[in-house]
Amino acid sequence: MAHALTRHAVAAAAAVGLAPLAGVALLLRAPWREGVGERLGWRTPRARGAVWVHGASVGEVLAATRLLDALRERGHGVVVSTTTATGRDVIGRTRPDVPRTLAPIDHPWCVELALSRVEPAALVLVETELWPCWIGAAARRGIPVIAVSGRISERSFPRYRRLAPIFRSAFAQLSAVGARSGLDAERYAALGVARDRITVTGDLKLEPPAVLQVLASDLEHLLGGAPFWVAASTRPGEDDAVAAAHVEAQKAGLASAVVIAPRHLDRIEELELSLLARGIPVRRRSRAGRTPLAAGEALILDTLGELPAVFARARFAFVGGTLAPTGGHNVLEPAYAGRAVLFGPHVEKVREASALLLECGGAQGVAHAGELARAVVEWLGDLEGVAERGAQALRALARHRGATERSLALVERVLGGEPV
Repeated sequence: MAHALTRHAVAAAAAVGLAPLAGVALLLRAPWREGVGERLGWRTPRARGAVWVHGASVGEVLAATRLLDALRERGHGVVVSTTTATGRDVIGRTRPDVPRTLAPIDHPWCVELALSRVEPAALVLVETELWPCWIGAAARRGIPVIAVSGRISERSFPRYRRLAPIFRSAFAQLSAVGARSGLDAERYAALGVARDRITVTGDLKLEPPAVLQVLASDLEHLLGGAPFWVAASTRPGEDDAVAAAHVEAQKAGLASAVVIAPRHLDRIEELELSLLARGIPVRRRSRAGRTPLAAGEALILDTLGELPAVFARARFAFVGGTLAPTGGHNVLEPAYAGRAVLFGPHVEKVREASALLLECGGAQGVAHAGELARAVVEWLGDLEGVAERGAQALRALARHRGATERSLALVERVLGGEPV
């Protein structure tokens, strides 16, 4: 209790001293102004007895959606928080009936107010969202805190050790950890989590979908012609690289087609004109006719929702947003279909997924458009080897199959007071 009072006293002094600075920041920075009532804790939704699930941003909350759905199917109420407004808005679009909020600032006053409004049955933190004040406040109220898909990266591990006086108590107060891997489990133990509270549940982000999408019959027929590769989620500047790679494959005598799915459909006409200017025969999915795709042709996927099923018929895929400096798009989607992946150097938003695919041999990085063309020609000339690369990617992801089910079981064991 004395330690708690000391922390509150320090927080109070800090709050008074930093109030002018915080006020200026809120006035000057729009992202800070948005949802300020939620960040301070006084507009957190009331959801007594719900399981409170928190993820940093879009990737984390999307990874947790299957866990959210599973909790609700088992009769648990849920409330979701994110650190970013974008993450909160994604939950609003995908699960509009789920109460959602921005996470409270990790200050004793803010987290206590937020917890008093929710009164959750448990607090579930996705990945590395380890906030000392929040965890401590939950522990004082007897609210179990569970980390799922828990990871401690090689970069953050020494940082946590250096900041042990701040974080050691937070780690010790975790009720349970569902670690992403055995290595993560060891790191949690080294940072102060009791070993009997740690289990390996896998990575929610890497769990393959339970069922792969099926192609519509007309698209199945259309793709039944020449072998093809997919250029997915392409951005401006990447179309030329994809077109050049396709042309090089034809020059090399490789009888292949390409299916291009631009990231934004308002670029369809621009993309079509660009391909035609290079002498590439082009069809659009929405008006492709009945003739199967022929060698040398490009098919523009101008429909929504069909790309995952198309991956399953392709020989391999290039994922865009990676040659263009936008941070990368979903490199795992083709891998879920057992397809090898090419991507450029800009993978900041998908760093862990791209690293996993490179490590298992299921992907290859290309530095620029010229390397993409060389890789496409090489892969089309070795379809057997490319198929093995895709199988390696699928095997690597299969280790995480069941991550949602194991995470759900962990949360329910804690809620039921059972050993982890």
